[in-house]
Amino acid sequence: MSTITDTPSQDRKSLVRSIFWGGLIIGTLHLLIEDFVVFTLLYKSPFLINLQYIASGGLGDAAFAGGPATALLGLFIHYLIAFVIAAVFIISADRIPLLRRYPIASSLLYGVGAWIVMSFIVIPFSRTPVLPAPTPFQLIEGIIDHALTIGLPLGIIVRRNARPK
Repeated sequence: MSTITDTPSQDRKSLVRSIFWGGLIIGTLHLLIEDFVVFTLLYKSPFLINLQYIASGGLGDAAFAGGPATALLGLFIHYLIAFVIAAVFIISADRIPLLRRYPIASSLLYGVGAWIVMSFIVIPFSRTPVLPAPTPFQLIEGIIDHALTIGLPLGIIVRRNARPK
């Protein structure tokens, strides 16, 4: 696509498309790797309960009595958060040249930042049940997971779609 034919409307469509694919990809990767492989297979926590735990952020303990309906709500909330995380990085990269210049490094740091915000702000201020303190392995796994399943895909999307401003 030629720079001459780029219009603000096309730029908006490109941003929306990047946010859509970014949210879908990171939401799915995080769901499969963290929630299914790590929590379900490694820690033996039923997948339905993992999704209900996400819904418990708004519903509290009642989410665990809601069956598949609250699991679906948890799935919706999970993807909503993924789309917000994707939108923040992609829009920031569109406006901050440094993020476009070093998309992989900045996105890996962004993934770690997403873990920090979720772990120390979102979850503690939600209605989710308090879990035991994580082990050092769980901390390292969570940080690496967020860097690779959230940050890295967003960096690849930004690098693939970045145009010099």
